[in-house]
Amino acid sequence: MKKKPAPWWRRNRKGETARRVVLYSRAYQLVWEQISPDQKRAHPNISLRIHASIRRQLNEGAKDAKGIALAALKDALVPQTQ
Repeated sequence: MKKKPAPWWRRNRKGETARRVVLYSRAYQLVWEQISPDQKRAHPNISLRIHASIRRQLNEGAKDAKGIALAALKDALVPQTQ
């Protein structure tokens, strides 16, 4: 008995997830290298801000690691005004 082919939305799920993981990792690494140890000590939650920025951009469909990293760096280092 032959198996039915998977629906189109399931076929690319593994490949898409792997691509996003690699993109996230590369962008995070690029940002983390640009932040000095002094800035890391001064802002203990900077890693969470970077993570949130990268995740938001990936959900919006960003596909360039350098562009994502640049935007995440700006988001992480801009002082919060609330």
